[in-house]
Amino acid sequence: MKPLLTDGRLGSRPDDALVDHVNAVELDDEVAAAEHFVRIDLAHALMLTQQQVFGPEQGRSLVGALLRLLDGDARQVLAGDAALGTITLQLERYLEDQCGPQGLDIQRARSRIDQKATGVRMADRAALLHVMDELLRLGEVLLEAADEHDAVIAPGYTHLQHAQPTTLGHYFNAHYWTVSRNLARLAQLYERINECPLGGAAHSGTDWPIDRHTTAAYLGFARPVPNARDAGLSALDSGAELAAVLGLVLSGISRCASDLFYWSSSEVAHIRLHASLCGTSSMMPQKRNPIVLERIRGLAGDAAGWGASQLGLLHFATSTDADQGYVHNRLPGYCRETAGAIRLLARTVATLEIDTDRLRKSAARHWSTASGLADDLVRTRHMSFRSAHETVARFIAAHEAAGVADGTILPELADAPLRDYTPKRLHEILDVQAFVDGRHSAGGTSPARRAELATTAADDLKRHQETVTALRASAERAQARLVRDAAALLAQQRASPRDPADAQEQG
Repeated sequence: MKPLLTDGRLGSRPDDALVDHVNAVELDDEVAAAEHFVRIDLAHALMLTQQQVFGPEQGRSLVGALLRLLDGDARQVLAGDAALGTITLQLERYLEDQCGPQGLDIQRARSRIDQKATGVRMADRAALLHVMDELLRLGEVLLEAADEHDAVIAPGYTHLQHAQPTTLGHYFNAHYWTVSRNLARLAQLYERINECPLGGAAHSGTDWPIDRHTTAAYLGFARPVPNARDAGLSALDSGAELAAVLGLVLSGISRCASDLFYWSSSEVAHIRLHASLCGTSSMMPQKRNPIVLERIRGLAGDAAGWGASQLGLLHFATSTDADQGYVHNRLPGYCRETAGAIRLLARTVATLEIDTDRLRKSAARHWSTASGLADDLVRTRHMSFRSAHETVARFIAAHEAAGVADGTILPELADAPLRDYTPKRLHEILDVQAFVDGRHSAGGTSPARRAELATTAADDLKRHQETVTALRASAERAQARLVRDAAALLAQQRASPRDPADAQEQG
């Protein structure tokens, strides 16, 4: 039986409970990102060879073994005995089997702490890009829906009461900007995550002549984390930030999902979800349940606690990387669930069945254009807005008290100066189409402003697409360079036995 890392210091094999509930938990998380950890070792071995910390023979042996692992099934190979420990030790054992005792030198000039922190960030970067891809697609769908339904009159609500009419185009454009803000947040977060902890070692750096900028570049990072202690410990606050931003993303799409959920109710029936996105009842055969919207809403509620749980791990001086090590596996899962929810909303919006007549009729009800009448009193009768507001409010209350049908206007129920208005003029001012077309302020619902919003949003989406494309291309270039330089090392002529670094190893 080969020795374990704990044998020398502890003189005891790990308890089964520790193996099952500590080692195995962390190892499962790391094996899910096995390819990242193999690339970390490959970049580290290549850099140590370039810096002559490893002699050419040792460097080629380690690099060759790691390339073979990268080309094979790294997850299967590294999902070893949890009693051995985390993926760091699984990789050491693999390299020892492949390269002999010199394979154990892979841990030279680093610690499990900075190695794990690097793997975490690589996994988080990949997961972030997946979320950003889905948000980009949702942004496209929302703008396509805004264009298709640009002039469709729809009710606007505050407090679940009719407020002012709008158009579906204006509505979907508004939700695009929530997507845009969250894309910007994710891009900013990606920039902070995109610093490499590798080489920070356990706490204080190392006296080996390493080049942290080289390993950072090989792994697609913009730069190393500057401070060695921060590299493995304090910089773990990126997990809390990621969880918090995902909560904002889900909150944003849930607001749209909640509107559609309400509009799809049998009482309101403004829209209907495509049948492929609905469920039914096991007892009530008539049911057509919008379960995809309920999934989004439920996940958004759950996500409110994601950031809080991560913050709870960032205590004070007694906190260590291990605190994060046993829960980080939740973050890639959070990203997958968030990306899935975004996709559900995109499919919902792209396939909506919309009752345009019902929407327009609803938009014109409940005095939704009354603020336009108050504005006209201010302009033509030189009243203060508050006085005009009260005059119109009494006008509406009088109609309700008289039991007048919604949409019917009786000037005789008005106070002065509204009595001066002819029925025709009142209908013109309160007309829903005129109200929508008359909102000329920047960002408003008039046709010209809606066209401006569409152009601005399209340009904004293009910038986000370019950002995500550049981030992905940078990571792919780094990965290709790492493999190319590793292959070039293997292709070099074998070093002379008199090579100083080899001589030192042999000695």
